[in-house]
Amino acid sequence: MKTVMLLSILAVAAGLSACAPAPMTKADVDGRVVCNEDRMDQIERAARRENKEVHWVHCPQATLRVVS
Repeated sequence: MKTVMLLSILAVAAGLSACAPAPMTKADVDGRVVCNEDRMDQIERAARRENKEVHWVHCPQATLRVVS
């Protein structure tokens, strides 16, 4: 029984490790457009200070550049 349990755990672990994404390379990251979380945080903090509500429809965007 213990052997069957151990084999099933190993099979599940092997299956899950095969689903891990590959690490991103410089070519993958350079020029990628993402949400600018720093700008969003600044806007939300200013809104809290002024007792205003912020509802995001589209986030402010930033382009990632890799410096080598």
